[in-house]
Amino acid sequence: MQAVNILPRDIPVPPMLRENTGVTVRLANVSRSFDGNRVLNNLDLEVRPGEFVSIVGKSGCGKSTLLRLIAGLDRPTTGSVTVDGVPAERAGDRLRIMFQEPRLLPWASVADNVAVGLREGPDPTAVECALASVQLSDKAGDWPAQLSGGQRQRVALARALVSNPKLLVLDEPLGALDALTRLTMQNLIRDMHAKAGFTAVLVTHDVAEAVALSDRVIVLGQGGILHRVDILRVGPVRRGSAEIAAIEAEIVDAIFAA
Repeated sequence: MQAVNILPRDIPVPPMLRENTGVTVRLANVSRSFDGNRVLNNLDLEVRPGEFVSIVGKSGCGKSTLLRLIAGLDRPTTGSVTVDGVPAERAGDRLRIMFQEPRLLPWASVADNVAVGLREGPDPTAVECALASVQLSDKAGDWPAQLSGGQRQRVALARALVSNPKLLVLDEPLGALDALTRLTMQNLIRDMHAKAGFTAVLVTHDVAEAVALSDRVIVLGQGGILHRVDILRVGPVRRGSAEIAAIEAEIVDAIFAA
């Protein structure tokens, strides 16, 4: 296990997330084939409650396929995928997804876009708290077209969290952002997770992003898990430190060794 010193900053967390303990995600003997081509082969993985796991690997290694299985958007050819013992496709409000595009409704205000994440009817207080947690309280009445790309993704994050999910699945949600905005969003997601405690699974091509956000990084390839790196966070450290560089190098080496 690699030790990295990172502490969350003092950010507001929506009240509905403060007692969130996350869920267990379990993949048992999972295979997935498309037209005879086996993308995943007898894969086993367990994500612990409250853990942040990132999945990295070469293009075409099955990262998106694995994420879709965890999100319940697809089913394995063989094996099982469960969220707290329930098949992933029936996880319901336990689970929310953030995509690369924010997918906001252009005809709805920022507040109304966040409210889309509520399944049990209007809750203005929950929407207000969710927007405060992503530092967009002053944008509640704006239209999506008035926002920057980073602000739109923050709205998408607020929409994902407003319903108090136990599992947040992230499909390269920061891939289209500029470098500085991406770093800001990474800090927000990392700190929100550290404070709130939901389980998170991220697919990314960015090894530095995976290390910055995760408790564990998994290198996927050849249909299975090639390498795992556990990251223990115990105090403050700067990006670009020797500890961070060593972890990133280990992961990159594992990717290219495949």
